Parts: sequence; structure tokens; C-alpha cells
Amino acid sequence: MVSLRAASRAGPGRAAQRAERLGGAELQALRAANGELLAVAAPVLDRLFGSVGLAGACVLIADTGGVVLDWRAGDADADRFEDLGLAPGASWAEAAQGTNGIGTCLVEGRAVTIHRDEHFASRNVGVSCMDAPIFDAEGRLVAALDISSARGDHDRAMAALIGALVQDAARHIERDLFCRRYADARIVLAGTDPAARGRPCWRWTAMTW
Repeated sequence: MVSLRAASRAGPGRAAQRAERLGGAELQALRAANGELLAVAAPVLDRLFGSVGLAGACVLIADTGGVVLDWRAGDADADRFEDLGLAPGASWAEAAQGTNGIGTCLVEGRAVTIHRDEHFASRNVGVSCMDAPIFDAEGRLVAALDISSARGDHDRAMAALIGALVQDAARHIERDLFCRRYADARIVLAGTDPAARGRPCWRWTAMTW
């Protein structure tokens, strides 16, 4: 069970440390190292936030270390998410935080939903997190895409709907990364694999002439 494995990594109890926050220079260095990813992801984050922002959710993208690189949050909700550590510079590595959307998605390499009290740390039990991994053109895990909500009226049915949006958005980012990587090649969509839930489900081929 994911929660038990994560709990053993984070140590006994449900008092995992508050998400560590990187300072400006460190965060800027990470953002620069992931510049291509963030450039491709930005319009997708905007569209995704346009779908969920009015419902009190935030949208995050984190690197493979679990550090949040970019986000979208409404003015009325930003302070709440900042307090929770769901903001740029915060680290959600599962080894430190136990079961959580970003960290567990990165460890598992698949889409996950961590609903409220499924979080390991007791201070996170009021949050629901829906995440999907992002893979680059070579199939390497490069990020986790997250939608988090701290609203009590977001039940499991709502989480399932939002989870589907997150997975679809992650696939769009993967497609755009692939097209950018092979911009000078002819790209053919060879088909999809609907059974590949939470993993790259496209089958792209780049052909050079």
C-alpha cells in the first residue's frame, strides 16, 4: 500500500516537517534548468487553471525532486496555499513528506489522487491533490503536474473528474515537448494506448528525411 510505504520513509507518526522552501537564487536556478519544460507547460497551466481556479483549486508543476517550479492560484486562495506550502520553492519529496500528491506521483511514476486524510502528514489532511507524471521526448520522467484543493466540498467524485483533467493536461505537455524536441522532423501519431493510465499513452514517431 502506497501510504504505508511512504510512511515508513518519512518516519513514525504523522508530523512530517513543513515543506521546505527554497530561496530565490536556488529556485531561479532550478527554473532555468527546466526552462524548456516551463515554457511548454505555461499555456497548459493557464488553461488548466481556467478550468479549476474558480472552484478554489491551484495548479502546480514540480521537478523530479518534488520542488514546485511554477503555479497558478487565485487571489482569494493564494495565502491559504502558501501557508500549506503549495507554492513555488516548496519541496514535496515523498521521502520527507510521506504520502502526498506530488511526491508519491514522482515515486510511482503514475497518476495518483491523494484525497484529504490519505496524506501522511496530519497538517495536509484538509487538502486533496490530483497528480500526473510528465515524461520528456525520450520517455524520462521530468515533472509532476498537480491540482490541489483545500475545499471541504470537493469529494471523491470531484477528485476523479479533476484527476482526468490533470492527466489530459500532462499528455498535452508531453506532446508539445516531443514536437519541440523534433521540430525539424516529420511527426506521425501512430496510435494511443487507452490502457496506459497515468503513463504516456501516445505513440509518436519522428521521421527525418
